[in-house]
Amino acid sequence: MVIALTLEEYLQGSLALIFIIISLIVGIKLLMKYLTHKQNALLFAGLSWIFIVSPWFNTGFNFLYVIIAGVSMTDQVYLLVGYFWIPVPLVFWLALYTDLKYKKLQKKIVIITLIQGIVYEIIFLFFIFTDISVIGTKSGYFNDELNLPFLIYVLIILIIAITTGFSFGLESFKSENPEIKLKGKFILAAWASFFIGGLLDAGLLVLSPLFLIFVRLLLISSAFEFYFGFFLPKWIKELFLKGQ
Repeated sequence: MVIALTLEEYLQGSLALIFIIISLIVGIKLLMKYLTHKQNALLFAGLSWIFIVSPWFNTGFNFLYVIIAGVSMTDQVYLLVGYFWIPVPLVFWLALYTDLKYKKLQKKIVIITLIQGIVYEIIFLFFIFTDISVIGTKSGYFNDELNLPFLIYVLIILIIAITTGFSFGLESFKSENPEIKLKGKFILAAWASFFIGGLLDAGLLVLSPLFLIFVRLLLISSAFEFYFGFFLPKWIKELFLKGQ
């Protein structure tokens, strides 16, 4: 039987897919800038953003699957697509962050982050294929509820990313270069938009269609802000740095 989506479900799925596509474009553009400029910051930033939006992968890709195939992903595939990648962005982001601060501790921090990520992946895959209820449950076509241990882990990853993200942005204010300061402001805006949007989109609140659009637009704006935090197009410079 072909699935007929409600307006709320259509908005939820389509806006998540748009957010994913824009984020992938942002990540890939940063990776392409890395190939041109050979700056590790661009490499780590691009990979960080591609995977930091992974909790929306299941919603967006399931929407695409429903539209094309007329059926929804199984609970197992849905949770796998959305939560397998959780530790990955933190590895790349902390590699970037420690390149700016705590350079002497960079190797240790990245290795520890990598090890805990591997442990998570092993535990996650074990329960995905043995007892998915330990991880969480799929609710409707585009929602899920993680059980407490996995929810706490996701929140810890988010808190570390947000905290270091703000620290990274504030660090740029020490520079006398207006462009670097502007990049720092965009970084702060990106993490603020992502945090607020992610919190509102976490399923803790029932969102009206209009408010859902606002939340997803906030998340989409975070992708653009993140990009501008590492690469300022000419028109952005002219708009914000005119006369400086």
